[in-house]
Amino acid sequence: MRRALSLAALPFAIALCPTASAETGQKICTRHSTIVLEPGEKAEVNGAGASGVELLISGPAGQWIFVDYNGLPAPGAGDVAVASTRTQTVVRRGHTPQIYAIYSKASRLIEGKQLTAFISGLYIDRRPLAQPRIKGTDADKTVWSRVLLGQTSGCDLRWVPGQGLMK
Repeated sequence: MRRALSLAALPFAIALCPTASAETGQKICTRHSTIVLEPGEKAEVNGAGASGVELLISGPAGQWIFVDYNGLPAPGAGDVAVASTRTQTVVRRGHTPQIYAIYSKASRLIEGKQLTAFISGLYIDRRPLAQPRIKGTDADKTVWSRVLLGQTSGCDLRWVPGQGLMK
């Protein structure tokens, strides 16, 4: 039986891929972004569809979910901007602080939508992961700072639709 999907997975249809894992300390490229694993972390495909992929990241410090998905709505009332760099803005969702949306500042659109991604400490039914790494606090920076939105080069593994994580 597969795990429940995260809140971030709601906007796209899910077609589950066989589980695939990455070695620790690697860069994992998805369709539009890269995540950098910490020592001891592993990534596995938790769900995928036409619009993106969901990875479950597990390690000694806990679990978190990364979703490469385009077209998130703009930040809403109650959402809190927690970081801004030259290339992206990170927003903690006001309605559920264990969810972060990452927005590209580039004017580049993907399939007519702004480049975006999610990280989360919750499943789709808002149930926390077994050992959530994302808790809605400033300590979450150690996770969202490892998401390289819009970068897809120099990867150890790449997500390939229908095939999972490939070298």
